[in-house]
Amino acid sequence: MLAGCSDKGEREISNDAANVAPPPAMPPSIVASHTYRCADGGLLYVDFLQDGTSINVRRQPSGPVLRLSTPSQGLAYVGDGMNLTVSGKEVRIDEPKKASRTCKRG
Repeated sequence: MLAGCSDKGEREISNDAANVAPPPAMPPSIVASHTYRCADGGLLYVDFLQDGTSINVRRQPSGPVLRLSTPSQGLAYVGDGMNLTVSGKEVRIDEPKKASRTCKRG
């Protein structure tokens, strides 16, 4: 009598291989970074990403990053509680319960 002979091992190996997740995609690289000074004296740090439809926004150089995106270049970038419209060397920020403000690139 033979004990332990089955093809179960091969099935377990193939199922394990099928359950391995592919490596995560790398985020788009930064193609330009600009600092904008707002009329209230605040600063806004914006990184424009290679995909052309995403930006990273920070209020402090090493502060938390807010990712904004747009469905198409030329439209406003939208994210969690902020809309940002780029026009030349200016950006307009729209946030709930705050007046819109314009910031200029230095």
